Amino acid sequence: MSEYLVSTAVFTGVIVVLVGVLLLVESRVVQKGERTIVINDDPDKTLTVEGGRTLLAALAENKIYLPSGCGGGGSCGLCKCQVEAGGRDVLPTELSHLTRKQRLEGIRIACQLKVREDMRVRIPDEIFNIKKYNATVVSNENVATFIKELILRLEPGQALNFKSGAYVQIDVPRYHASFKEFQIPATYRSAWDRYKLWSLVAKTDEPVFRAYSMANTPTEDLLRFTIRIATPPPGAGGDLPPGVGSSYAFSLKPGDKVVLSGPFGEFFIKETQREMCFIGGGAGMAPMRSHIFDQLLRVQTPRKITFWYGARSRAEMIYDAEFRRLAEQFPNFTYTVALSDPHP
Repeated sequence: MSEYLVSTAVFTGVIVVLVGVLLLVESRVVQKGERTIVINDDPDKTLTVEGGRTLLAALAENKIYLPSGCGGGGSCGLCKCQVEAGGRDVLPTELSHLTRKQRLEGIRIACQLKVREDMRVRIPDEIFNIKKYNATVVSNENVATFIKELILRLEPGQALNFKSGAYVQIDVPRYHASFKEFQIPATYRSAWDRYKLWSLVAKTDEPVFRAYSMANTPTEDLLRFTIRIATPPPGAGGDLPPGVGSSYAFSLKPGDKVVLSGPFGEFFIKETQREMCFIGGGAGMAPMRSHIFDQLLRVQTPRKITFWYGARSRAEMIYDAEFRRLAEQFPNFTYTVALSDPHP
């Protein structure tokens, strides 16, 4: 028994020492203090930032918003920029997002790269047109069991100029939300009971942001989003938390204030005469709705448009009536639904 206790103590001691060494190394390597970031060799775009922050965060603090679908988590690889000096070696967490050619050109993943020394970077000019916007929640209603339609109105005097298929990044402040406080209609509560979701709690101690595609067209006055709640997989117990962004979105009520930035995106219509074929499911149909409504109602395209929409059941089919009306009105539009469980 004493040998077991000694072994445990030694093992614990080694772990503590290693953690201490790692913290010491980090404090030496990630140098604090002011650092300079020269952007596009333009003195007017030179920034003074606090060292130790990620490049993505340092730029955002100075109102330069690189796209980031994962909110800086390192999984999407969208926050690319060219680093001409001060970037050091490419990190292992960047490799899966960069081709060999990109690495040779100095392209880096900004959310993974920390500002350790003075830097020179290049950022596309269009990034400087991306702005922050203030909005108010108009409504936030369930349109399916686990999907809410969040509708926002920009503050007076603000206008978001975007192309259909674009997305924005919604700021998620520090918050604490209990699922039992979510406003879920009686129609959908039995499923929430069955999956025992009411006991879940979501929070973040640091402000983050998450990307959501807009379901509205550029000519609509209100911003419309379809957001699915991200819950831990069955059997995960308390080991995995719910999604930070989706839980925040589900907690919003009419009158709440929301901050967002944008527009971002590359999912735009190509100007050809070929058929447009859209495939989407669940909350992922948001950009499809934006494209299809814009093409048929504003552009009035003669091109053939086909939309395949997948859902679990008839009760989960969002915007179904709208698409059926479009299919009746426009002979060049075909709407087909595929259900995995056709029962309501």
